[in-house]
Amino acid sequence: MVRLISPFLIAATAFVAPAIAQLVKIGPWTGAITPNTAEIRMVLNESRLASLEVSANKDFNRFVTFPQLGRKPHHPDNLAYLSIHNLEPDTTYYYRVTAGFLKEYQSIGIFKTPAAIGRPASFRFGFYSGHRPGSEAGAFSEVRFQRPLFFINLGNALSGIKLPEDSDSWRTLYEFNLASFAQAELFRNVPMVYTWSENDYRGAATHETYRSYIPYYPLPADQPDTTTETATELNPISHGFSVGRVRFIVLDTETARTAPDAESATILGDWQWSWLKSEIRAATHTHPVIFLVSSVAWHAHQAETGPQNHWGFYPAEKQRLTDWLKAENITGVSILSGNGGIVASTVNSGKPGVLNELQAGMIDWPIEPVIGTWSGGQLTPQDTEEFFGIVDIEDNRTEIKVTFIGMNQHGHERSKNAFTVATSVR
Repeated sequence: MVRLISPFLIAATAFVAPAIAQLVKIGPWTGAITPNTAEIRMVLNESRLASLEVSANKDFNRFVTFPQLGRKPHHPDNLAYLSIHNLEPDTTYYYRVTAGFLKEYQSIGIFKTPAAIGRPASFRFGFYSGHRPGSEAGAFSEVRFQRPLFFINLGNALSGIKLPEDSDSWRTLYEFNLASFAQAELFRNVPMVYTWSENDYRGAATHETYRSYIPYYPLPADQPDTTTETATELNPISHGFSVGRVRFIVLDTETARTAPDAESATILGDWQWSWLKSEIRAATHTHPVIFLVSSVAWHAHQAETGPQNHWGFYPAEKQRLTDWLKAENITGVSILSGNGGIVASTVNSGKPGVLNELQAGMIDWPIEPVIGTWSGGQLTPQDTEEFFGIVDIEDNRTEIKVTFIGMNQHGHERSKNAFTVATSVR
């Protein structure tokens, strides 16, 4: 029997896009999501102008086009920057890259905008820390499977290598991580928030690369009217963002850090301390829950083994924050931390100056665990186990429940703790 092939089928087939990527070499990846905006980055195969088609429908039957932003002098030629705006809160969006008549069908990105700031909203987010360059750890896939609104990378993302000093080498390392299949799938499907730690920070070149590749929220220290006083004369990457009635204050624990035995030893530096206090003061009026996002543990003790760069080695600065919170009668402040080699939690009474802490790390860079006080207990990984944290926020208007789940790459719950904040205190 002779099969006849319709000429319409032949014509339609001629216009089907190839299965391989046409435009995108690495990415895309999303960050700095708000109820109405998002930032997108990607590495293109060629240095060319591209656009994004953004749609609330997976089939792109209706979309809005956003042009590529202009590059700054230090930006790589094939790194594309795009800003999306006029979005609706609490809505899932899909985006694909276009250039002229070409459309990218393989690397389609997805993200969901958070609920309106200041309104009760329940959501889930993830956080992790500590992995090798280009890691293909299963934890990245499991974070994606947990369907968080966003994830926070708490640094040490280049563990186990000698870090370079020049910008070209840093760009190569960033692209090595971004091109990892497991990480790329996570970055393409879940927006990122990132701050560094000691094993992914080396001064000016790191600052330049971060500001090129990371889709970040506005950095207050970069504003024209800001004068910073840091140990390196570089602006900290600390910043804040909100989801519903929860405020996240992301700290930079490296830029201004001095040695623990130095006179007036500091992790944050004077400018960041001043900014932190103003951020917390402003947030207490509208956000019953405030997370300080720190790349290092708060409740850790000084010890001869394990990490040597956490808050336990800066007792005076740690006391400075707790005394200030007590003096201001501020409650509802908790710490999200990583790089302790454990999953652990501490849930306290909610009194001013007494902070809860949720700790998760590492993924695939084993270290001696931190020694600390953890009311919810602590777990160290078994053999090849990889740890990360999931946090569920349930806002029922009268109170906000925070549930922490320490998980491994197999989706097993290894630790769990929770606390509740009454919204009447605000």
